[in-house]
Amino acid sequence: MPAALNAAAYAAAIASMVLCSAIDDGCSAATASHLLQRQSRMLRSPKAREVLLQSANSRACGKLEIAQVPALAAQPLRHIHWLHFPKAGTSFLATIWNFACGQRIPLDLAVSPRAVPGCEQCYDVALLDRYPAETYCEDGYLSEDFSTQHKPVTALDMRQKDWSVVGLFRRPSQRLISAFYDNLHASGMSGDEFSDLWQACGAKGENSAACYARYPGIAGCTARMLTGGSCAESAADRSLLSSFDGGKARLEEALKMVKEMTFLGLTEEWDLSVCLFHRMFGGSVSAAQLVDFHQGSLHQDELYDEAQLAGFIDEVDEEIYEAASKRFHELLRLHVGDLNICDTLVQQATRMTEEPAGTAVQSACDCASIGRQCGVSQGLSCGQCPGKRLDFDGLGPANLTCDVSGQCLVDGQPRPKLFDWKF
Repeated sequence: MPAALNAAAYAAAIASMVLCSAIDDGCSAATASHLLQRQSRMLRSPKAREVLLQSANSRACGKLEIAQVPALAAQPLRHIHWLHFPKAGTSFLATIWNFACGQRIPLDLAVSPRAVPGCEQCYDVALLDRYPAETYCEDGYLSEDFSTQHKPVTALDMRQKDWSVVGLFRRPSQRLISAFYDNLHASGMSGDEFSDLWQACGAKGENSAACYARYPGIAGCTARMLTGGSCAESAADRSLLSSFDGGKARLEEALKMVKEMTFLGLTEEWDLSVCLFHRMFGGSVSAAQLVDFHQGSLHQDELYDEAQLAGFIDEVDEEIYEAASKRFHELLRLHVGDLNICDTLVQQATRMTEEPAGTAVQSACDCASIGRQCGVSQGLSCGQCPGKRLDFDGLGPANLTCDVSGQCLVDGQPRPKLFDWKF
């Protein structure tokens, strides 16, 4: 447990969380999350991240012990479809990929997020470049329309396509501020609309999160994505007679979708969410599932100061988050019960990243330490050669192969460092 959150504070946080989930309308959606922030993402520190990406004594692919439900009692999870809200946790893809693609042969999920020039914090793109679904994932585990992008869902899609929709929800104020710092993220707006947004609220305008949050088309992101709309609403999606309503017209339908999702977690309670996922559906857990590999340039582990929003509240998304939080805690009571089960999971992962070199924990369980760029060795898959990296050297299409020693060759020739694991 980190020094910033002592045993008494942690006990108080758990007590508050249980209390909030036990009453019908819950506490404020922020109550437990504020207290649990450091505990819940304790491995998302620069040190832990660097250990998993670079250190030779990492066990990023190592299986963590968790008291699982019996295999026959675990719910079958097939046709997984990820509802990926912007700024709610791209790194959750590690959990999906470990479950759907890494149960027979472990994958080293600690992939460098440097996917391609111009996309150097793109963990999802980098992971799929190493471990493409068609090669590594079990048949039927992912939906035919599976995407890592910010695509919406509808109840009709779930029923007709037999999707198992999974996703994480993040506190709306925190998500909005994070999106502002990520170049005013506005997935769904046209180029001209985004240019107007940038002029008004970006570096040449007010340059404030409050301006961004209040801008027409921004608030109500989760309401829209739960009901078939894009995160940011384009003016083209509104009639000439209607004004932007922040998602209010979609709220009732969105709340129904929250209840119908196969699995949901909370970004603020990351480790509990990972633990819950595996308690519900089984499968081994990797330490890499507890680390943030998709950090923005202005990322911070602590909560953002919400005073930046100057009093703005995303009322629709707050109501949705409260409903998601209530359901999350209901799932915890049903499938986890004793939260110490999840606490031990985090403690094991912490020891893995903090154990000094040369101890028994040192293991050939990550691709960097066994010197491989690709292929399978010692029961570990290092994936295929990531072809998108060719752009870093200005190379065009080429024949990529993996030699017997696990090194990537470009047209039969090695390219030193280009395909290294800690690139």
